[in-house]
Amino acid sequence: MYRLKNKGILLILISFVLSGCAGYNKLLKNPDPEKRYLAGLEYYKKKKYSKSTPLLESLNAVYNGQSRDDTVSFYIAKGYYLMSDYYSAESALEKFTRVYGRSPFAEEAYYMRSVNLYRLSMRATLDQRNTIDAISAFNAFYNKFPESEHGKDKNYLDELTGRLEEKSYLSAKLYYQIEDYKSAIVALRNSIKDFPESKYNEEQAFLMLKASYIYAKKSVRKMQPERYIAAIDEYYNFVSEYPNSKYKDEAELIYDESLLFTKRHGIKLDDELSIKN
Repeated sequence: MYRLKNKGILLILISFVLSGCAGYNKLLKNPDPEKRYLAGLEYYKKKKYSKSTPLLESLNAVYNGQSRDDTVSFYIAKGYYLMSDYYSAESALEKFTRVYGRSPFAEEAYYMRSVNLYRLSMRATLDQRNTIDAISAFNAFYNKFPESEHGKDKNYLDELTGRLEEKSYLSAKLYYQIEDYKSAIVALRNSIKDFPESKYNEEQAFLMLKASYIYAKKSVRKMQPERYIAAIDEYYNFVSEYPNSKYKDEAELIYDESLLFTKRHGIKLDDELSIKN
């Protein structure tokens, strides 16, 4: 008897759900756009975004070029965003910010798109196109709405910039790790140039010195003199920038060995290179 009673309740619930779905599908096909519009906004207010968004999307063609056009487009985009469908939200928000720059919803849409792209941004070891797009979107927002309340939070932008900084460091270091020392020197130098305040710059400067030394050591004999001199130059650059570096002892050994090579081969250095600080 208990099982039969539970089964009866289950059937009632299923019937209720099915009737609700049928009612929604009927509403979705309703020829009266006003009813779909009002129902879409009502579902949105109730946070039923999976129902509000299809209803509003069915009105895109109906209200195209009319006064409600930006309202429909905005709540479609925000519905996707609030459902965490960030790829669909990006498509809708990109279109909105491009087409409805003067809309009353524009400020929120610009900010929402920036945060949405932040959500799509991947960790530093992966592709950073969305990170770059997110930084661009935040900058566009700050320029367009400098007094916005949303703009007070700069943590997103700081984190995104840090992600690019880390990506640059990891990419440059990878050349060193795979023993492509010539490319490592170029990549490390560019990384320091692109991010002059980076927390990785001391390590990168040391790796540039070490790569220069190893590159000289592994070079053919006729190329070694100028490359050892280049390594000595990197040493002076390094100790000048980081006189108390944790890498100083290893840097000194690199300098000593590079200088020893030049002496053995009778290479005359400028006075500034022949005197060790």
